[in-house]
Amino acid sequence: MGEQRQLSRTSKVVLILTIIECLVIISLEATVAGVLWKYYDPLSVEGPSRGVPVYLVIFVVAQLFQIYMCVDAIHNQNTIQILVFVFFNLLICSYSIFQYFQMDDLIFDDEQQILAHVEISDRDKRTLQGALISIPVITGLFTIAFAWGAKVLYSEFGWKIYKKIGADPAMRDMYRAYQIFLLLIKLDFFFMFSFGLQFLVLVIKKTDPEFALTIAALPTMLGVVVLAVWGLRRESKPIMILFSIGVLAAIAYFIFKLVRIHTRQDQEGYRDSKYYLSFFAALSLGTACLTLICAATCYNNFGKGLRQHLMSNRVRRQVDHTEPVVVIDEETNHPRKPMVDD
Repeated sequence: MGEQRQLSRTSKVVLILTIIECLVIISLEATVAGVLWKYYDPLSVEGPSRGVPVYLVIFVVAQLFQIYMCVDAIHNQNTIQILVFVFFNLLICSYSIFQYFQMDDLIFDDEQQILAHVEISDRDKRTLQGALISIPVITGLFTIAFAWGAKVLYSEFGWKIYKKIGADPAMRDMYRAYQIFLLLIKLDFFFMFSFGLQFLVLVIKKTDPEFALTIAALPTMLGVVVLAVWGLRRESKPIMILFSIGVLAAIAYFIFKLVRIHTRQDQEGYRDSKYYLSFFAALSLGTACLTLICAATCYNNFGKGLRQHLMSNRVRRQVDHTEPVVVIDEETNHPRKPMVDD
């Protein structure tokens, strides 16, 4: 039987707020999409308006990913992840501000508005502007609430980790690197997936060689993440070496892409999406560099007792939560503790 964990009041509040934020933001994004779809089909046009559905989808996926991060951080009592969860929400808030100005230019700017050939009603204009303004305001308020919750949970989880890992500073440092690595590869997957999706839809064409490679790369990333987690938990040095080589290749790729974006920023495809692509390419590059450093740290910690310590704690929890064996005494017909002869 697995370990039974009772959620604290703060954990429940943070989790409920995360779900509420997700539902509210997705509703607002759906409102924006619904108004735009009344006037034009973004899938059948070229130019900057082609990116609108991609940006909306990424925003929705970010909300769902944030729920996963929150649940995972609370379940695993990961102090680092609960702090990064707040930072991730801050990134969403920043992205929503960026989205507002980008969408405002696309919809209301006379030179490049995507609704230039139709007459949008004043009511729909107010609805669009209201929804686009509300999103950064709401995410900003939730970020403040999450910061308070993270402060409480950091202390709460810190004590539980102390009881789990013990007072050995070296063991705590190794466990912290272990947690950070697991967190970084999740962020790697999200940022690289978001970049790949935008690059696939907005930049390259189906006839380009990169088109098939990009499609193949998206599910491959998920397999690499699973393999990296397995290698870390088994302390497999060959797998971690292969993973690190893959991360080095990813770093070289995103450096190349950042240079390509800004040297071809006036070309079709890059011109209309350069800021979004740069945003996610920079985040992907940054997390990949941190992942490489953390992977080297974890590799250096292999064989120093962390795996055995975590496994012994897992076995101990299973033993503690195993139902006691009860033997019925044949003479008295009363339950008693089992004897060796039993």
